Amino acid sequence: MARKKEAPKKSHRKRNLVFGLIVVVILYIGIQLLSRTDGARSMVADKISNGTRLPVAIESCAATPLLGLHLKGLDFYGVKMPDVRIRFDWLAWTSQSKPFVRRLDIQGLEVHLKRVPATGNWEPLVLHSLGSKLGAVLGLNPPPAGTDDTLPQFPTWVINENTVLQLQRAKAVWSDEQNRELAYFSDADLAVETGSFVGRKVEQTLFKSGHIKLASGKLLRDFHLEAFRFEGSPPTATVLDMADLDGEYPPFSTQSLWQDLGLRLNSLSEL
Repeated sequence: MARKKEAPKKSHRKRNLVFGLIVVVILYIGIQLLSRTDGARSMVADKISNGTRLPVAIESCAATPLLGLHLKGLDFYGVKMPDVRIRFDWLAWTSQSKPFVRRLDIQGLEVHLKRVPATGNWEPLVLHSLGSKLGAVLGLNPPPAGTDDTLPQFPTWVINENTVLQLQRAKAVWSDEQNRELAYFSDADLAVETGSFVGRKVEQTLFKSGHIKLASGKLLRDFHLEAFRFEGSPPTATVLDMADLDGEYPPFSTQSLWQDLGLRLNSLSEL
């Protein structure tokens, strides 16, 4: 008698499983279709506009197979992103350090940063922090130290330093108040990969740029850099490879990569 009672239970579980799978498939297809509508595109543009405090235009929006976002023609003041793929971490709420935007893949990025006369900040202001840090590497004087809470920024739970950024064919230009070019890099690729070495997690950063102009006026051509950072160690980055057409430069380790890299690049102009 016990065996006869088990059969209906198994059949009921099977029907529930099939029904659940059908619901999931319908929801997945619905999300894929809704993400392509004008309403979804406008909603995404509004969210980005709230973070940048600038009008934002998007040509098209669609969900990726893994329920990320694929944006085309993202455009706001000083920034053009022809092709953007966004990967989300749907379990980010389980950790304070994990951002909701897990990875950004951008092709053809163009950024034009313009200095604000009164403050020395860089417009668009939402990119001031990153623009100031990169600009210092190229030899531009950063504005006075300290954070300005009035500057627009995305919430750290959405995007923070743990968001992985990948770039292809990127270009960034720094200009003064009269739109005179101060420094730039172009035809740049950035790749960040993670792996393990001797049981420790390691992060590898590869950067290549066809042309770099330092604030000193020196030009670097076909520049490339390869750096590693090991988990569980002090925040030390080891640059094992750095070179351009003018030569190869010795490896070094540093706990302040941005500052040390800037000093080394700008010392080249003294040779």
